Amino acid sequence: MWGRSGEIMTVRLSHDTIWINESHSVGAHSEHVSVYLIDLGGEYILIDSGSFHHRDSIKTAIDRETDGEGIDALILSHSDYPHSGNVDEFRNEWDDVELVASSGSPAVQGLPTDARKCSIGGELEVLGRKFSFIDPPLADRSHTTWIYDHESGILFAADGMGSTHTAADRNKTAAELEGGISYDHIYEFHHDTLVWLRYVDPSKLRGAIEDILEEYHPTYIAPIHGHPIPANALDEYMEKLIKAADQIATEYEVPGQT
Repeated sequence: MWGRSGEIMTVRLSHDTIWINESHSVGAHSEHVSVYLIDLGGEYILIDSGSFHHRDSIKTAIDRETDGEGIDALILSHSDYPHSGNVDEFRNEWDDVELVASSGSPAVQGLPTDARKCSIGGELEVLGRKFSFIDPPLADRSHTTWIYDHESGILFAADGMGSTHTAADRNKTAAELEGGISYDHIYEFHHDTLVWLRYVDPSKLRGAIEDILEEYHPTYIAPIHGHPIPANALDEYMEKLIKAADQIATEYEVPGQT
């Protein structure tokens, strides 16, 4: 199920989709900064490019999984550095890499001007593979999209649906964790990363996410910052996520009010 490329682990989520995970310390725990590699049988699509801090290890993993061929297309969830930090370097490393991004003005977002635009709410074929680009209910900036792969049924999510983790659990999916993903780790990630959740009605958040799940029926939720969540672990994760959102909203004290 998994292999080692230097210090970075690769975990196969389906016959053609590989989780390449790096992480960094956040207080007492760590947070994934992942990319996902899709093998089309001789051509390869990368979902997000990862952080420049992890450039060498991610490249090593890609080289290993592609037998040195590298990637042919790169789809970005959004242009934050933990997601787009290696765009230029990977496109220089491997020739003719198609870049797909949701930004209507790539240069303003710090992306190459030849990026192919994916419209949020629309569909696009990349190297013959069909993807939907979903307006996410959990994000940390504009021009962010969740990416749904119609072939594998995997939904790639940034930045929500995440969690922190311990070093021992870094390479595990949610189904491999005893008791699932820890509530405290789900709370910690969303409290620290998506600070606007303090203003959100948890019931509306649940409805927005459940609408997506009911429309697409993902086989996995594959977050950039968390453990991949298979379909049979989604209900448990959702209960913990909404509980965390409720706690975040309840704890917040509006300045000037007593």
